[in-house]
Amino acid sequence: KLNIRPLKFVLGALPAVALDQKEKQKPEIVLVPEPARVFEGETARFRCRVTGYPMPKVNWYLNGQLIRKSKRFRLRYDGIYYLDIVDYVTSDDSASIMVKAVNIAGETSSHAFLLVQDDEGEYVFYAGEKKTSGKLIVAG
Repeated sequence: KLNIRPLKFVLGALPAVALDQKEKQKPEIVLVPEPARVFEGETARFRCRVTGYPMPKVNWYLNGQLIRKSKRFRLRYDGIYYLDIVDYVTSDDSASIMVKAVNIAGETSSHAFLLVQDDEGEYVFYAGEKKTSGKLIVAG
């Protein structure tokens, strides 16, 4: 007697193939880092949210130099990427901050500035590549 059974599909086999076929999306920064103005001695925090597939690799840069996790630079991710600059920030730490997200589909970046106010109420900041200082007048 011939025993014929219906074919059974193994759960999990097809979704793995489907995941490989998911359309690639270039990174997009959907929550951009905002400029930070802090007093000397305070912690400066930047944050951003990034989308894309596959999940983009996100790096932070300080004046063009890659930031690595350390006692001074705290990097954290909980769905939002955070950069905290700690350990007694001084006016010399005023800087250009960049976040860059990269995956196989492309890359994107966003910039913000860190302005640190000293005891005399002056900020040190970047104008292009040149570091300068003075009183900051905010319109509005």
